[in-house]
Amino acid sequence: MYCSKECMDQAHKQYHRYECGVLRDCWRIVGLFVKGMVGLRTVATAFASFDQDLEGWNDHLNTLDETKVNAFTVDWNKATVSDIYDTVHVLATNQKRRSRKDLAELIFFASIVHRLLLERTDFGPLCESSQTRSKLLFDLLLRHVQISLINKKRVLHMEREEDDEEEEDNYFGFGDSVDEAKKINHSEQTHAIAVYPLSSMLNHSCVPNVAPINLLDGRCAYIAGRPIAAGEQLFDLYDVSSINYHWSLRKYCLKRTFFFKCHCAACQQNVHVTLDSVVRADPNYTLLLRVLDKVEHKIPFLVQYLNHAKRHYPKHYLMATELLLPHAFRMRHGYCKDDDIRNPIREVDDTGLVATLSRILLASQI
Repeated sequence: MYCSKECMDQAHKQYHRYECGVLRDCWRIVGLFVKGMVGLRTVATAFASFDQDLEGWNDHLNTLDETKVNAFTVDWNKATVSDIYDTVHVLATNQKRRSRKDLAELIFFASIVHRLLLERTDFGPLCESSQTRSKLLFDLLLRHVQISLINKKRVLHMEREEDDEEEEDNYFGFGDSVDEAKKINHSEQTHAIAVYPLSSMLNHSCVPNVAPINLLDGRCAYIAGRPIAAGEQLFDLYDVSSINYHWSLRKYCLKRTFFFKCHCAACQQNVHVTLDSVVRADPNYTLLLRVLDKVEHKIPFLVQYLNHAKRHYPKHYLMATELLLPHAFRMRHGYCKDDDIRNPIREVDDTGLVATLSRILLASQI
């Protein structure tokens, strides 16, 4: 589904004409490699950006010095299409760390996609007379499938829902309430998967000090959730945090998916906490939020609260206020009422972060 014919034509020109004939079968076989589908989209988009010239693309890669490609030093205002692609091309694949079984499965998947592309798209005529082009296409598919599995990021949108005031999971008003009988809640929903070359440079911590904000124009911004000293490393979150994830599960997931052992404070001391305990440890902020009726009023309050001179930041988990700050920014900068997504089949059972925190706090006071 596209917002306009212009958007549809642009997508078809950029990448969709190369993937359209294979997507259905890819989804049938993709299984655990669903996030690897971003790799197919990357190859299709890059091919179009190199003017459908596989040999030119190959020549470019043969002369590329990967040691000199750094997403932090790229001038993104002046970057060319090939400059942008280079920052994705050099991202980690972890191919040498994969087991033989994992690598064999990835090669099998890339082989099927490669065969389908040759049979059903414009890649066929380009590669049938050249083994070099065919091998380049396969190598790029295998590379970018692995890159997408390691570097993918969830793209969130804010879904607006109304809760009856009389319901048990009453919402405390973290958002705009138009009708006193209805309370507006915004829950974070994943609507896409993307690879951002700059944010992919951030390492993981189960207690991160920054959080991503997906903007409406497609960019991804980051905000600081706690004080960061000059020269201190920025840490993002790779799917699992010290809240509600047991330390053994975190270590397994990170090792299995990203092939590293986490050395954050929470993992070093085998700590995990529940969301319930986080809210009970810092309950006053939720009560104070009830007197602020708009998100643009709540953000300055949350920032001031976090910047309090004597504020103590736990090493092993994020405070409830730290969880709410990015949620507030996503409401402010990542929500458009014209883009509300309603699924009539799914019951409204995900009441969002703030409502969850509020219910926990309410239960702790009974």
